[in-house]
Amino acid sequence: MGSAMSQQAAVDTITQWKSRPAHELIFDSSHRDISQYMQAVEKILKSPRMRGFDELLATSMARLKREFQAVLNRQANYIAGPSSVTEWSSVNDSTACAIRYEDYLDYEKPNKQVISYLRIVAERMSVGGNLGECSRTYIDVRKQFLKSQLIRLRIEELSIGGSGRRFEWTDLEAKVELWIQVSKICVELFFQREKNFCEEIFQNLGAARDECFVGTVQDFAVRLFGFAESVSLSDQPYKRMVSVFGLYDGFLSVLEVSDTLFASESGRSIRDISLDTLCKIENDVGRMMYDFENAVLNEILKVPDDKGEIHRLTEYVMDQINLLVRHKKLLSNFIKTEPLLKFGDSVIPKEELGDFGSRTDFDLHLILIIVVLLMNLEGKSKKYKDPILGDLFMMNNIHHIVQKIEGSDELHEMIGDFYLNKLRQKVKQSMLNYQSSTSNKFLACFDDKGLYVTSWYFSSRLSKTTLKKRMKDFNDVFEHVGALHSSWTVPDSQLRANIRQYLSDKLVPAYQHFLEKFRRRCGIKSPGDKSIKHSAEELKALVLEKLLANSS
Repeated sequence: MGSAMSQQAAVDTITQWKSRPAHELIFDSSHRDISQYMQAVEKILKSPRMRGFDELLATSMARLKREFQAVLNRQANYIAGPSSVTEWSSVNDSTACAIRYEDYLDYEKPNKQVISYLRIVAERMSVGGNLGECSRTYIDVRKQFLKSQLIRLRIEELSIGGSGRRFEWTDLEAKVELWIQVSKICVELFFQREKNFCEEIFQNLGAARDECFVGTVQDFAVRLFGFAESVSLSDQPYKRMVSVFGLYDGFLSVLEVSDTLFASESGRSIRDISLDTLCKIENDVGRMMYDFENAVLNEILKVPDDKGEIHRLTEYVMDQINLLVRHKKLLSNFIKTEPLLKFGDSVIPKEELGDFGSRTDFDLHLILIIVVLLMNLEGKSKKYKDPILGDLFMMNNIHHIVQKIEGSDELHEMIGDFYLNKLRQKVKQSMLNYQSSTSNKFLACFDDKGLYVTSWYFSSRLSKTTLKKRMKDFNDVFEHVGALHSSWTVPDSQLRANIRQYLSDKLVPAYQHFLEKFRRRCGIKSPGDKSIKHSAEELKALVLEKLLANSS
């Protein structure tokens, strides 16, 4: 290109543009003028021994730098995303969720003429030894432009101060929600567009391409990752872990894109920062999970001593477990060690977690949460004044746990059939305990043992006094069970039906046999006798209708 122009013509062209006002740009001239100036610069660069070379070179480089900066600034005037001021609000505003990813998908892409011109200028400045000046100019302009866009995204609100500080949750929760929205737009759209722009301009200039991109976005990337790091260091209580996991989930999502964006040597520092943040997040997840497990084990909410119902701790823990399962992908990445089994003076036997070797570390944490929940419930069950109600309490609560596991295919798979069957067996055992304890109260009244006395000639006879006492005992048990057990609860209709049917099948025939066997011997002629207050039909009605009636 430059060989067609004489040295004098090159000198004249550069000198001519030097004398023009600063606001007049070669870029705005004709294609012929642009081509002529670029030829002049190339001619001078190829003739370093010509008279006044250094001055001409400095003049041309200054002009090219001014052109580069002016065209970049002009390009930066387009606006990406919503432009109405009313669409932007403070972090505490109820419209904080107005930031939408979709609003930023469309933007004014730099046209080919702009890209071509900036590339030619950058190449000429590179040959003239001024690529550093060109890069700094590019970074200054694009960084300022990007800052203006991110301010509109309210990125400056993403600060929670020094590390280790515990923040008001309402404020932090709003910032977390904002970060989730902003980070995706920044990394996937703004940063990616900046990289594309850089690559088009500096594609033939080696490391400058990556250095300019990283230099433009580095401060903002560090701020984004720094927010996630600050949250992980703010020692949030386990009660907030599910909300915090939303932030961590977003971090993992943008990290995948970020690793590709900053894959160059220039981006190493950002990759190191993100990796360090990832390690801190992993530690924070482990800390919150341990805190949760410890809190479940040692929770001291009182047990209502009246119905044996599902405890609110059980409902809360199972709801939290299902929320944790929703973050399975995240937690499977972060939880990479087996759960700790020591909580203060309490040590959980490893075998309590079932088929330990076939579960992932995250699976084991979920199982451990259930194990410590059961330990807590077992302690609560022993505080019931009536041990039978304690059995009912355990049955209801463990059955609720089983239902929650069976109701989620994903949770079922993670817990595994081995441990789930252990829980089912515990439900069955608690039910049997209740059934046996309740039926034994009645059956003890029907036992022949003690009803006969031995005379002096070694013959035995029925003691009517003892028999009538047995009938009185039965009446007392009937009244007691009718008054107390009717106020107890079994929310699951199938469990309730099974218990009632079992007791009916066990007690009603036994009572009928007892009555038939001893009624005549004691001179008792009908159920209306004062010794027999309740018929077999009344016992059946008690068991099948009144027992556990407070279950709706």
